[in-house]
Amino acid sequence: MDAFAFFAVAYLVAAGAPGTDTMLIVSRTIVGGWRSAVQYAIGIALAKTTMISLAFFGVAALVSANPQIFVILKALGSAFLLVLAVRLWIAKPQQREDSADTTKSKSASVLGGYLVGVSNPQPLMFYTSIVPIVVAQGLNTVADLFVLWAIVIGGFALITWFYVALAGLVKNWLDRSTNRIILNRVMALIFVIIALVIAFR
Repeated sequence: MDAFAFFAVAYLVAAGAPGTDTMLIVSRTIVGGWRSAVQYAIGIALAKTTMISLAFFGVAALVSANPQIFVILKALGSAFLLVLAVRLWIAKPQQREDSADTTKSKSASVLGGYLVGVSNPQPLMFYTSIVPIVVAQGLNTVADLFVLWAIVIGGFALITWFYVALAGLVKNWLDRSTNRIILNRVMALIFVIIALVIAFR
C-alpha cells in the first residue's frame, strides 16, 4: 500500500471514532452554533499539524522523555475547558456562548481548540506510532510533511462537517423543546468531563 494511502486510511479510521475533539465540536455546535464549532475546529486542526510535525521531526520522543512538558499542556487544555464550563453554568437563559462576533472571541476560540487539541494524549500517541512508519517508507521531505498535513486537515474537515451537521439537528430540537439554562448546564458538565478526561488520561 502506498505510504500516503496507508496514513490516510489509518488517520480516518482513528479520527472517525468519537473522542475528545469531536465531543468539543458537538458541544460547541449545540451551545454556540456552527460558527463557534468551526473556530474550535481550526484550533484543533492546527494542533494536529503541530503533533504531526513533532512526530515527523522526532521531537515527540523528547516530549515523551520529558513528561512535565505534557503535564503543562494537559493542565492548560483542562483549565480552558473548566473556564468554559463555568461561563456556561452561570449564563443567563437568553445568552449564547460565543455569540459576539469579535476578533477577540474568534482568537480565543481558535486558541482554546488548539490547547484542547494539543493536550489530548490520544492523537499524540497515534502520530508518534504511525508517522515514523510513514517516514520509514520514504516520505521524509518537507513536501511530504505538507501532504500529511493536507490529509489530516482534509479528513478532519469532513469529520467536523459530519459532527457539526449532526449536532445542528440536535441543537434545533433542543432549542424548541427545553430550557436554555438546562442545556447550558448539561453542556457545562460535558466540558467538565472532557477536562477531567484530558487531565487524568
